[in-house]
Amino acid sequence: MLTNDTFPRPADMADKSDPAVLYVESYLLTRTMVGVIGIFLPLAFIVGEAYFLRGGVHVRGSISAYYHTSMQDIFVASLCVTGFLLVTYLSGLTKTKDFWYSLVAGVAVLGVVFFPTWRPSVSPGAPRCGATPMPDGCSPVQQQLGEALTARIHVSCAVIFILSLARIAFLFAHREKEHERNARMANFQKVCGWVIVAAVVWVIVGDLLKITIWELTPLYLGEVISIWAFGASWLVKGRDLRGLLAIGRHRRPPPSEVDTRQPSELGEPTPA
Repeated sequence: MLTNDTFPRPADMADKSDPAVLYVESYLLTRTMVGVIGIFLPLAFIVGEAYFLRGGVHVRGSISAYYHTSMQDIFVASLCVTGFLLVTYLSGLTKTKDFWYSLVAGVAVLGVVFFPTWRPSVSPGAPRCGATPMPDGCSPVQQQLGEALTARIHVSCAVIFILSLARIAFLFAHREKEHERNARMANFQKVCGWVIVAAVVWVIVGDLLKITIWELTPLYLGEVISIWAFGASWLVKGRDLRGLLAIGRHRRPPPSEVDTRQPSELGEPTPA
């Protein structure tokens, strides 16, 4: 059976010779890196495209649409890194819910990368991927499966990915409340989870009502909010890494490790 618990932290997190301490630090680092990518990714797309195109700041209809822009390499690389970090997160603890929820989210986000969304700005009468000769901008997967089927797989993977992130946030909240006794952090994680759920609802409702805020489509806005909430959840959960590293730097050796020998015993001159 899967458990809500996770790897128990050693009593002395300052003991860097303990492999358990290093394991804790490694998964906290994974949380931190995933959180950083989630926070900065939407901004990187906007700023990067404005730089490469030498134009003003604009946004696309969705985050996924950046696959078909000059930011394609950044899109693929960042989501692949996120996916592999999620897949391998707590991989030594296969009976924890953290591992399985994260595994599902990681596989789903890799599906988002390898099964691209529709090509934007394609006129209604233009040939779609799968036609011969291959239209411009089609990936090999789109050409093989067809643009419509590939886009449906893409959307399915995106939904699974986002809902998995919400579930992980609620799991973090449960653990903070039950084990860490940290009501403040538990509430923060709950807020992140519900923000992700609300963003999904906004995408559905906003699309039905055709609501657009400036250039922000319901899909784009919902995706950005979800990614930021996900990034904040993981970044804050990795906060302990800074404290652990500080402990390692400032740790005082216990009395058993203090060298009590006199200078004469060390071969050093005795002060006059």
